Amino acid sequence: MDISIYLLLAISVVLFSLTSLLFFSVIIIRFRHRRWTKKVKQYKKDLLPPVLEYLEEGGDISNLEKYFHNDKSEYYAFVKIVTNLLSQLEGPDADRLQELLYLDPIFDHYYKLLNSRNDIDRVKACIYFSHVRLVNYKVIKKLEEFLNSSNMMLVFSAATALMGSEDVKIRAEALNSVAKMKGISDMALLELFHKFHSGEDDQLESEGEVLKEVISNPSITPENRALLILGVAERGYYNMVEFLLDKLKKPIEIWDNPDVLHALIKAQGEFYNVSSVDTIRQYLTHEHPKVVIAAIEELSDYGSEKDLTTYHTLLTHADNEVRQAAVFALINNDQNESQILSGVPDDLKEEIRNIILKFKTEKNDQ
Repeated sequence: MDISIYLLLAISVVLFSLTSLLFFSVIIIRFRHRRWTKKVKQYKKDLLPPVLEYLEEGGDISNLEKYFHNDKSEYYAFVKIVTNLLSQLEGPDADRLQELLYLDPIFDHYYKLLNSRNDIDRVKACIYFSHVRLVNYKVIKKLEEFLNSSNMMLVFSAATALMGSEDVKIRAEALNSVAKMKGISDMALLELFHKFHSGEDDQLESEGEVLKEVISNPSITPENRALLILGVAERGYYNMVEFLLDKLKKPIEIWDNPDVLHALIKAQGEFYNVSSVDTIRQYLTHEHPKVVIAAIEELSDYGSEKDLTTYHTLLTHADNEVRQAAVFALINNDQNESQILSGVPDDLKEEIRNIILKFKTEKNDQ
């Protein structure tokens, strides 16, 4: 028999074996998943009554330990019950319920997962510790180690858990680690940023001070820096107003980016900082449309009549969105259609009319 036939048969056998292995692996995985899901469902059914009884009648918290049988799916079910209830409660009831997460069998199980070599187990542990108060020094140090991982999910999960620390510097380190990551989604970074605030107003000033360092880190991407700047303004860290305005006045390299400049300008508007008007005005002639638009939008609310001439000039700007922003600014400053169209080249008049109509339609729909 020709050697090529033997080779073809050998390849066929290998492919058949691999296909069979894959097929049986899928069956086993599905079986295990169904079995695990069934167990979790039963555990939830068994554990919910004693949890509700504890919540309603009180009693010794350690009495709940007798319901555990050293099964990891049981611990998962219990944490799921507690965290779901926590999302519906607040005040003393929520505090009492959260204490259940510190039960020795639960804590010990997730502490072991935290020290696992498996990243999936570590992420599970991080999720658990994001629901408890971080008072254990060893847990905090372990979570901080994960901030240097190459696994993006592990870094984000550890950072989320560290946001439970009362130490603002620990929270800032976690935020900084995530902000440096390339590929992190805007939603994920904003979610973490909002967790950064402890909820205590007396920490706003100290949080603002460490945020200055985080935002100034040259390792952070311009997109993430811009996102954090907008978050700072939205959250209301007023002790950062002048800091951000200074970056806008004479931007060095890490601040001289269209996304960052746009965020700095919008932040001044969010802070209602009228003293920033002269600084923002210089960006009406910036080379990047995104920056020009931000300047127009803020100045249309806080500028003066002397800006109207510039808005008229921008009606012939090469970028359509800049032209729209200029029209809206003129209308916001009580310019009527004939005033806006005065001096506009004939070939642009129809477009400007359409923009004016669009603005009026949107305003009537509001």
